Amino acid sequence: MANDHGHLPKAELSSLSDDLVRRREIWFEKAYEDDNLFLTLARQPEVLKLFLDWTGFLYTDKSSLDPRTMELCRIRLAHRNECVH
Repeated sequence: MANDHGHLPKAELSSLSDDLVRRREIWFEKAYEDDNLFLTLARQPEVLKLFLDWTGFLYTDKSSLDPRTMELCRIRLAHRNECVH
């Protein structure tokens, strides 16, 4: 359900478990300084966990994907979605 601006609601920081607080700190350290996506997914902690496990797999040596290929995929996806970032 979206708010008046069409954005999905985010989880309240005070509602995060200790594990999610720790993972949010890692998010800031290793991914982004913006936690909009993190807090949106944190409304459903299992969804957030799946997402973090998936991205952790893709961006570590566990995956056989070349990092340059991953970056090209990100750029293409952003372009196709007309992402302003």
